[in-house]
Amino acid sequence: MNVLVIDGHPDLTKSTANAAICQRLQQHTDWQINHLGSGAFDVEQQQQALLAADLVVVQFPLYWSAFPCNLKRWVDEVFTYGFAFGPQGSKLADKKLIFSVTAGAKGHSYSYDGFNLMPFAEYQKSFEHAFRAAQMHILPTHITFEMNANPNEGGDLQNCLQLAEIHAQQLIEQVNGSL
Repeated sequence: MNVLVIDGHPDLTKSTANAAICQRLQQHTDWQINHLGSGAFDVEQQQQALLAADLVVVQFPLYWSAFPCNLKRWVDEVFTYGFAFGPQGSKLADKKLIFSVTAGAKGHSYSYDGFNLMPFAEYQKSFEHAFRAAQMHILPTHITFEMNANPNEGGDLQNCLQLAEIHAQQLIEQVNGSL
């Protein structure tokens, strides 16, 4: 089974949670991990990797309740007319996909009464649109809240690392259970 992870963190050297998750996945799986970073990528190569994958994991931190700009750029450039949608598109139809998300905020802040103003599922609708347009089969999202390691922002490094370990292990189990 060919699992492709699209790592949408713009700079893993400045990450705690996503870096730990990607490191765990590299150590304990044979999955292909494409680190987008903030640099350029080869669109055709990214499209070929998607075509070869049996299951795609899109791993990213929430940035203001959306995915980072480098992941948005990846979607804009890779999910093109004729590839992901359109009369000759939909080449990704029925391909399995899991969103694997880290959020620094507490889960209850994603509510109509919370700081983030609405439930996480409402925010997810916007970033899953391109994947739905490509007719991909979206499996349940794997999200972990309180992934903030910065004590100056109310975070806790040890808690974040522990949650990252749990997140990665549960993601591995979810993927293995979906294959």
